[in-house]
Formats: sequence, C-alpha cells, structure tokens
Amino acid sequence: MKKPQVSGRSKNPAARGMKPGIRQTVDRIELARRAANCRIVLPHTVLDPLARYLEMLCMWNAVINLVGFRRWQDIFDRLVCDSFYLADFLEKLFGSGLFPDSGPTPDSGLFWDLGAGAGLPGIPLRLVWNRGRYYLVEIRAKRALFLANAVSCLRLAGTHVFHGSVENFFQQQAAKADCIVSRAFMPWNKLLDVACAGLRGGGMLIVLAGAPAPEMPDPWRLAATHSYRTDGGTRWFWAVSR
Repeated sequence: MKKPQVSGRSKNPAARGMKPGIRQTVDRIELARRAANCRIVLPHTVLDPLARYLEMLCMWNAVINLVGFRRWQDIFDRLVCDSFYLADFLEKLFGSGLFPDSGPTPDSGLFWDLGAGAGLPGIPLRLVWNRGRYYLVEIRAKRALFLANAVSCLRLAGTHVFHGSVENFFQQQAAKADCIVSRAFMPWNKLLDVACAGLRGGGMLIVLAGAPAPEMPDPWRLAATHSYRTDGGTRWFWAVSR
C-alpha cells in the first residue's frame, strides 16, 4: 500500500503564512465535566490530548473555518462527543457477528474516513479506539494540512492522512476497506455509489446522520442502527452493507 500523501509539516497556521487565531485554553476539569454530562466516561489519559486537539482546532478554525462553532465548549458538545459514541458503536458492531467469519478483527481492520475535514469524528475517535489502520481522506489542502499536524502532534497510532480525492485514494490502495466512515461528506444515496468502489464484500459503511435510516436500495441492506441524544438533538449511526 502506498504511503498517504500529506501537505507539509508545519505545526501552526503562522508557519504557512496564515495569521493564527486567538488561542483558547481548554480547562481539563471543565472538559471532564462536559464529557460526564454527555454520559461519556473518558480515561484520564485522554483528557490532555483531547484538550490539545480542541485548542489546535480553535486556533486553525479562526483561519480556515474548519467548523461552524467558535467556542471549544460548543465544538465538544455539538461535534466531538459523537466520536465517543461511535467508538462504542464500532465495538458492538465487531462483536455482534454482523461481519462474516472471514472478516477482519478490529485490530487488523482497514478503516477509511471519507471527507475527513476537521478530523471529526476520526481524530477524537482514535484517541479512545485505535484499532486497525485508519485513513483520513481529505481533498482540501488546508484541511489535510491541519489533519496531518493534528495526527503528528497527538501521535495517533495507526492513523494516516491522505490529501487528494476519494477516487485517487481508492486507486492507490492495495486492498479494499473493511469499514468506511462518513459524516456530512455527501448525500447518503450518492455516498452508496461512491462506497461501492472502495468497500470489500461484507464490509460496513457507517453513516453519521441527523435522521433515522431510510429504506436502502438493492443491493444494500441496513445491518444496524443506533440513536443517541446530544445538545444538538438526536443523532443516528447507520451501518450499511452489501
């Protein structure tokens, strides 16, 4: 498998000639409290790297508009907490027997995150669920640069960034994905067509959605769903396979 493409090694926006935003300091105690309010139990070792990711995201967000929220508290409550619910969903999915006997174990799985953007859900997910090999695929150069910096600074094991189109990424891989993850990358019906080219037989497409799953067109089937509540309302995970 070819190495992922990344755009540079700078550690902050100023190093790339961009004016850095005002740094927000994330209070670790408040972060733990907010996680508990979302019914999320974070290991103590995760609090500091998660806080550093939020601080980095806020700084870059002022320069390249990674997400719509500006305060780290809103980013955590509305966006980041989804990643930890996703970690639980993935664990249950692998332990459910939905994958065929010839499928991967979590530790050998190949996971592709399409349209990774600001690293949500992928980067917080990898802080607590670092199984297999996880690729963040992003076509926009500045966002890919942010992702590469975040992955490097947080030393996320088994996590890689690919700067380029999904089509180019698929063409460069020696094997197809066991699991594809997507959040707000494109409309779900179009996503099914795209995922066909990269997902192995029996693999799973995980869609992070704001609505219950509709009926799937042939040859797709809905394998599992999960709903949960956040400050932003009710969210859903759809696990879809062929």
